[in-house]
Amino acid sequence: MSLIPVLMFAIAVSFDGFGVGFAYGLRRLHIPPASLLIICVSSAFSVFISMLVGSTAVQLFSPLVGSVIGSVLLIGVGLFLVWQSLRKVDILSLPDSREEQITKKGLSYFSGMLREPHRADFDKSGVITGREAIVLGIALAMDAFAAGFGAAMLGFAPLTTAIGVGVIKMILITAGFQLGKRYARDISGERAAVFAGLALVFLGVVHLFI
Repeated sequence: MSLIPVLMFAIAVSFDGFGVGFAYGLRRLHIPPASLLIICVSSAFSVFISMLVGSTAVQLFSPLVGSVIGSVLLIGVGLFLVWQSLRKVDILSLPDSREEQITKKGLSYFSGMLREPHRADFDKSGVITGREAIVLGIALAMDAFAAGFGAAMLGFAPLTTAIGVGVIKMILITAGFQLGKRYARDISGERAAVFAGLALVFLGVVHLFI
């Protein structure tokens, strides 16, 4: 398979990392290199495991059925990312009490953390430590797990794709963090996540009809 679809997939499932980095940059939270590595490895490992499962599952179906299932999964995850991005509010502009209300309304612990990444800083130290990085890594891996399963059914190589996700996520978190520090209150990073979802939808549609 060409590296271009793999690269598009890696960027799409890693774009939530850009949003997290952007939010941390706004709040001047620090992510040490070791913690950044933990976050990215967690996401890459999640994708790798889900793709191994997907590669096994695809053997139960004909190539055509497996391709359709994989495409539908990618399209579904992509549409979910678009919907999730469009319904986000500017949490950073709300008081803490209001933030807590939003977090408790229908959001799981981990998905709430993606909406308010600063909550991963449990001890309020301003630094994301190892334990906090693991929890954040799990949160960032949730969408990647489902997408990885679908990608495997489309023939994506598990190891190559997982490595790509880890590397791209590291780049995007770092880029988001730097932009967040430089452009406080710029919400473009929040809305740009819509394009990540659309990229997954595009990949799913392409593999569905080609």
